[in-house]
Amino acid sequence: MNRRHERATKAILDISGDILEKKDLPEILDKITSTVGILFEYKRVVLTLWDKNYNVWYSTFYGLKEEEIKALKGRIMSREERALVLNEKYRMSNSYFIPEEDNPLIKKVLPGSSVGEWKSLDALIVPLRIKGKIIGIISLDEPISGKRPTEESLKSIEIFADQASLAIENEKMIRKEMKFAQKLKTLNDISRELSKLVDLENLFYRIPELISKTYKLPFVGLGIFDGENITFKHYATQFKKIDKPLISKLERGLVGWVAHNKKTLYVKDVSKDPRYFKYFEETRSELVIPVLSEGNLLGVLDFQSNEVDYFTSEDILILENLTDQIAITLKNSQLFEKIKNEKKMQEFFISMISHDLKTPLQVILGYTDLLKNDKYSNIIQENVKKINEILNKAGIYSKLEVGYKENLERRNVKRIIETLITSFEKDLNKKNIEIILNVEDIYIESFSVLENIFQNLIENSIKFSYVNSKIEIYSENYKRHIVINVKNYGKNIPDEMKEEVFERFKKLDFKAKGTGLGLAIVKKAVDLHRGEVWIEDSPDGGTVFKVKLLKKIDR
Repeated sequence: MNRRHERATKAILDISGDILEKKDLPEILDKITSTVGILFEYKRVVLTLWDKNYNVWYSTFYGLKEEEIKALKGRIMSREERALVLNEKYRMSNSYFIPEEDNPLIKKVLPGSSVGEWKSLDALIVPLRIKGKIIGIISLDEPISGKRPTEESLKSIEIFADQASLAIENEKMIRKEMKFAQKLKTLNDISRELSKLVDLENLFYRIPELISKTYKLPFVGLGIFDGENITFKHYATQFKKIDKPLISKLERGLVGWVAHNKKTLYVKDVSKDPRYFKYFEETRSELVIPVLSEGNLLGVLDFQSNEVDYFTSEDILILENLTDQIAITLKNSQLFEKIKNEKKMQEFFISMISHDLKTPLQVILGYTDLLKNDKYSNIIQENVKKINEILNKAGIYSKLEVGYKENLERRNVKRIIETLITSFEKDLNKKNIEIILNVEDIYIESFSVLENIFQNLIENSIKFSYVNSKIEIYSENYKRHIVINVKNYGKNIPDEMKEEVFERFKKLDFKAKGTGLGLAIVKKAVDLHRGEVWIEDSPDGGTVFKVKLLKKIDR
């Protein structure tokens, strides 16, 4: 017995050396399992480790044929079955011996065994314990001696099992520390890579890819907050293919809860949380972290795993630190975009002054000698008005382009539109166009450029409406937002131009007079209000410009 004990101690020292040499856990477990079989003379040994929820997460085998291993892997003992066999009734020393004739997992009644003889359905289970908690078991079968165990014979096996448990726990701790160190290194690597990226679109796509690769997560998404919803256009996923952006409304699901409360949320088992909104069947745990800058919500990072309780407290700490870095990077990228836009505006003004103002100024200069003749004064006035319109629109557009600073105020949308309609009376009479207004008395938070949205849409509708037609302006009232519709009965806009018309200098008709800035101002002003603008064809002919605006803007 002493010689066997010495051999067991040597085997454990060898295994500890393997751990220090950072050998893989499966290799170490295989060595423990084969050592038990060889040292204690059992033909078949199975070592099984459990996770913190007592589910089997790894098994290794000694002395079993391939088909037997496949059969065992397909037949995992349930918790209820484990409770039946790990019962004080079968306790022998610190292990459990379940005789064939009293095995609770065998349905049929079997005759009693000859005293001391091992039977084919006997079971010997030696627990692997750490601080009194079972982390797994060693199942032994077919002793070479053909004898059932005694308490005395079990002592050496249990001593070895205790030492093996410590070795396994040490390996897990070393592996955990190495993993944590690697994640910290990766955090630093990601932070360095993020600092090099200044293009927002590239940045948004790159962030989920980097994190997903590092943490081996099947879904990582970066959602951007638009004042009402969280929109995921940028994500890395191994789940089902996604063909369009994912949109999460405030207060709906875990993402909505985080956006509303601006706090990190970790749900270990999503099936047990009523707030969870299922999008992927495979999701088992989910971590959502808000991306904040000076207390303002920029978006959220959403991490989903197909394993229950996948994230450790260290993971959450690392990912929160990474999210802080991402918030800084996003802010820096936005500043970079602002500088680029300011440069574009300089180029735009040079172009406008050299080109757009040249024609009306030449006309004015040509008629200055004829001022005494009244019939030319109208021509001069028209061209002065044209210059004024160009300068006004350019000024508004430049403010919107480089960053608009103004306090929000509650304004009545209907009153604003009514006032604007009266200013177009002359243009409406000229083409005999009637405006039909059907807008509710709705107050929304807005900036002064709200007027420019409707001014340009009405002006555009008059310009492209047929003579003797009408323009309809009507509202749709929702809980958090409104939609204002401006419908004209002019020529339809081709589908391929429905987005282009909101770009600077894009005109619906190249023959039409104008700066090409009107609809670009509409788009910029709507974006400032965190709204949306789009164009639809009307079933009864003509075009509808639809403007969605939030009632309350979260800044």
